[in-house]
Amino acid sequence: MKTNLRTRPDLEELSLELLLRHAVKAKHGLEKESMRVKPDGTLADTPHPEHLGSSLTNHYIKTDFAEPQLEYATHPRPRIEANIRELQDLHIYTIRKLNNELIWPFSMPPILPEDESKIPLGQYGTSPSGKWKTIYRNGLGLRYGRRMQTISGVHYNFSFSNVFLRQFLRKEISQFTKEEISSLYLHVIRNFLRRVHYLTYLTGSSAVFDSTFLTDPNDPRFDKHKNFTRYCLHATSLRMSEIGYTSSVQDSLGIHYNSLGEYVDRMCYAVHTPYEEYEKFQTGPDRQLNPNYLQIENEFYSPVRPKQVPKGDERPLDALLQRGIEYVEIRSLDIDPYSPVGVCRHNLAFTQLILLDSLLNDSPPIEEAERKIHKENLNKVIWEGRKPELTVDVDGSQKNFLQTGEEYSESLRNYAKLLDRHTGRRTYQDAIDFQIKKWKDPLKTPSGKLLCEILKRDIEFRDKGMELARENRRALSYLEYSPGTLSRIEKEALRSFQEKEQLEREESQTQYPTVKLCNH
Repeated sequence: MKTNLRTRPDLEELSLELLLRHAVKAKHGLEKESMRVKPDGTLADTPHPEHLGSSLTNHYIKTDFAEPQLEYATHPRPRIEANIRELQDLHIYTIRKLNNELIWPFSMPPILPEDESKIPLGQYGTSPSGKWKTIYRNGLGLRYGRRMQTISGVHYNFSFSNVFLRQFLRKEISQFTKEEISSLYLHVIRNFLRRVHYLTYLTGSSAVFDSTFLTDPNDPRFDKHKNFTRYCLHATSLRMSEIGYTSSVQDSLGIHYNSLGEYVDRMCYAVHTPYEEYEKFQTGPDRQLNPNYLQIENEFYSPVRPKQVPKGDERPLDALLQRGIEYVEIRSLDIDPYSPVGVCRHNLAFTQLILLDSLLNDSPPIEEAERKIHKENLNKVIWEGRKPELTVDVDGSQKNFLQTGEEYSESLRNYAKLLDRHTGRRTYQDAIDFQIKKWKDPLKTPSGKLLCEILKRDIEFRDKGMELARENRRALSYLEYSPGTLSRIEKEALRSFQEKEQLEREESQTQYPTVKLCNH
């Protein structure tokens, strides 16, 4: 796949090596969800551990949908390895505070209760913002089911450095406009959507799951193994399928990334417009935040989202309109079951290469016909990605997916060599070598490796999960913190409780603010 450097008219005259010298200074951040489980593989029924701080206000460790669903967040850092190390420190701290509980190692959930109403919603205290978060989660459960919301994943946040943007745009930082930067990130997002099915194949690890996840354990779409294991033979990431984080209602909204104005306009429509089916849930004040297509912006499911950090009580859409896009959030990564912290540095480095390639190639607007092709390609890979004869649409022709994916991965080799030259390591070339092995042998993918092991050893998914959870606890228990980390985590836990208590002392019943800049 030949790189077509038309993003900047004069970029071909610019040394690519000089540009990529500054690309290594990009900022990376990680968010990772994981379930706490009891020794028998069922959901932990204890509150969020007090030693971990307040789930409402801790910057490092919170909860996601369910009370036992931990959510970790790292600082933006210029090196992927530093992010992984910080995530490791947070895991070390957690396991030393969990007593007999373990951290579930998969994206697909552990053993769930037969009655999904017994999946406990996240609890955040008695402040207005704390109550609001629980009501929002109750609304998610009503709309999509609590089982689906227990699926966990990894979010990778990425932004180009200012020095890179200065070199790329040939402007001083003071001359950057929010429109230029937003347009650049939307350019990246569109091309990422054209390539996301490759990443889904390489990083998907959710082809197999526990039968308690299904409302119908005999769902004909899935094969049965032993008593409690269900799987799809050639699947890659069922987390990204219609049983996971995909919504036909949201697909009907026409939210696209051709311009920031168009994106915000459609999102504003979604958060302000009632949806008839959701109005049926509005039988009490604490059932959901509202009956709109989206209760809030974060309810929107997409493999990638444009982001800007809100200030104070500012809503995300207002933040985007006021200051433009600051970074992109990649949401298509499954938890890596063969990493004690659930992330693989090779996969993150390869994702960065995809984002760089997405910037340095043409990225025309995505019209409806092309959007449907992308969706069909991704859906094929989700359900049948490891099937040797699978074909996908490439420029209007059906081509073998595994061969096309290998060719695409090799096309990134020049970027990898130049980046490695400036880091003094083989981070990016090793990442490509790691992925090439998966294209040549689908059983080397996380989804293929995990399913093959479960079937070959004739064990249950739940038993493999507990086996890995115990192994991870042992491995992490022998590791030491990075210098100064323990003190920083403990101080943040204490600070978070103080902030939570302050919020609960406030008498004003502040409501979540409206989107002031939307006209809907």
